[in-house]
Amino acid sequence: MKKYIYLFSVITLALLISACEDSTGPDPVEDTGSIYIQSTPAGAQIWVDGTNRNKVTPDSVTNLSVGQHTVTLKLTDYKDTTFTLNVSKDLQTSKAVTLVPDFTFSTHIDTLWETTGTTAQQPSGLDLSAGVAVSSSNADADIFYSSSGFVIRTSTSRSTVFYLSNSSNLDDGEDSPLALNAGQGGWTDRVDDVVTNYFFLFDADSHYSKMKIINRGGGQGPGDPAWVIVQWHYNNASNDQRF
Repeated sequence: MKKYIYLFSVITLALLISACEDSTGPDPVEDTGSIYIQSTPAGAQIWVDGTNRNKVTPDSVTNLSVGQHTVTLKLTDYKDTTFTLNVSKDLQTSKAVTLVPDFTFSTHIDTLWETTGTTAQQPSGLDLSAGVAVSSSNADADIFYSSSGFVIRTSTSRSTVFYLSNSSNLDDGEDSPLALNAGQGGWTDRVDDVVTNYFFLFDADSHYSKMKIINRGGGQGPGDPAWVIVQWHYNNASNDQRF
C-alpha cells in the first residue's frame, strides 16, 4: 500500500512541475515614452538609434523604451545633426534644433574709391576671395569702382558678372540664380553705385558672392558718390550658389 501511495505522490509532483513549466502568462508591459523634434529649417528626416523612423520634422516618435536614445536629423544641403535624448515613462521629451548648412561663406567689408583722383591708399579694385581692396589694375581684382557711369563693374583683367536682386536684406538666405553671361537672364557686367538692394556676383574663379553697398559718400552729393563701402558674402566652394 505504501508503495502505491509513494508512486501516486511522485506522479502528482511530476504533473505539478510540468504544469508550472508549461504555464505562460502575459509578457510584462515595457515602460515607454515619446519624443517631439522640431528643426530649423523643417523637413529633416528623423532617425532614432540608427533607424529611419519615416518621419520628418516637426513630428513625434512614440513607443520608445525608457532611457537614452540617439537621434539624428538628416536634410539635404545641411550637416547631419546627432544628439541624445532621455525618454521618461509616459512623458514626451521635446527638442528644437537649428541645422547647420554643409557649405561655408566668408563675410568681408571694405571701401572702394573712384578710379580717378585717388591715391594708392584709396584703392578702387576688389579681390573678392581675399576680402581686400586692391588697385583696379591689380591682376587679382575681380571688380572695380569706375568714375565713368559711377558703377561697380567688371575688372579689366578678370570677368565678373552681376545680378541685381529685389531685396535689401543681405542675410535673407536667398541663393544666387545660376550665373549666365552678361546680358542674359538678368546678369550684367555692372551695377549702379546708388542701388540699395544687394546683388550677386560670379567671378572668374567660378565662385559666387552676395554683395551690398552699405554706405557711400563724397563727390557732388547722394547721387554722385566718390566712394562706397561694400559688404559681401563669398561662397568658399566653386560653383555653389547657396547663401
